[in-house]
Amino acid sequence: MKTVLLIVVAAVMGYITTETNANTQVSDLKKPSKINSMVESPSNKNLNIGGAVRVNYSYKEYDEQSKVTLGSLDFELFRLNVTSEIGQFKLFAQYRWYSEFSVPEYAYMSLDLTDNSELQLGLNKVPFGVLPYSSFGYWESILYHLGLEDDNDLGLKYSYADQLWEIDLGFYKNAELSSANHARYSFDVVTDAEKNEFNHEVNQFNVRVQKNFGSTSLGLSLQHGDLYNEQTLETGAHSAYAVHLTSSFDNWHVQIELGSYQYKPKNEPGQDTNKVLVGAFENAFYVASEADFYLFNIARDIETSFDFIDKMSCYNNFGVVKPKHRSSDVGNKTIQNLLGCTLNTDAITTYIELISGVNSSFVNGPGVGLIDDKSWSHRININVGYYF
Repeated sequence: MKTVLLIVVAAVMGYITTETNANTQVSDLKKPSKINSMVESPSNKNLNIGGAVRVNYSYKEYDEQSKVTLGSLDFELFRLNVTSEIGQFKLFAQYRWYSEFSVPEYAYMSLDLTDNSELQLGLNKVPFGVLPYSSFGYWESILYHLGLEDDNDLGLKYSYADQLWEIDLGFYKNAELSSANHARYSFDVVTDAEKNEFNHEVNQFNVRVQKNFGSTSLGLSLQHGDLYNEQTLETGAHSAYAVHLTSSFDNWHVQIELGSYQYKPKNEPGQDTNKVLVGAFENAFYVASEADFYLFNIARDIETSFDFIDKMSCYNNFGVVKPKHRSSDVGNKTIQNLLGCTLNTDAITTYIELISGVNSSFVNGPGVGLIDDKSWSHRININVGYYF
């Protein structure tokens, strides 16, 4: 996989060199981008600050306390977004304060190479699958729990975009925080001495190429990296690929993503290699080390006559993770479905969602792709935020 990625990188860089001059005059990019958002002059200096305050209501039908108390309303987060430009360099950062911990989501420096391309250095979004999210709404897809959606790592990324093509090349030295720190925004392989888990991700390569056909886009994503074991001092590997499609027609929007991932840890003799430990949000659980995945998401923008609703959309996100191997702890497929609506009123955005799952980590399951004999479980989530 690593050899394939290096060949693809070389081919793509050759394409970029020959095509960049022909495409630098294109101004109407399909991909929403920050590339040209703040350019005024080399001497321009500015600082923009935004953020959000959110509260969250949750009701879990499988939790006795939640049923007795009719759920709980909690402070979710206060966050700040910062963008800055001094001369030819830009800065993008977001920091989040949750009720029990605080964490950066992203923080990177940016340099425009042309009107259509940029370099990002720092904690930035890994280019994999449907971007910016392989889901609609607040609660992300099952791929988020595998580190294959909305994942931010530390490294260097090159991005190119015009009307027809989007190309991303990334090298990530390591994940966003120390592997022993489970209080993180993105899911990564983590360590836990009590569970005898000592693997973490290093030296990851990403290639993402997408072709745009009007309102439809078809893309391919490849990922390969090392998996270093701090106990055995040996290096394993991890990789993933995905074919992804997005399309919009009138008020309808569709996302489809199919692919596979694998982790090959170099554990101590006798330790199960059919599962790896992943963590985020002060939580850690096991996932199957090799699996196929399938996503199908659909959304519709809805016109409303209510004066207090500026914009409304409803959606359904469906995902399946099917392990390739079976052991004493691994082998059952994971299914997650989300049905929800988003309401926008001035600065207030409200997400109302029903999340249902079988063997799903955040819906009464032990992890992803593990052995679990429980049937469907459900939870209601309502998130209300003020965005500024």
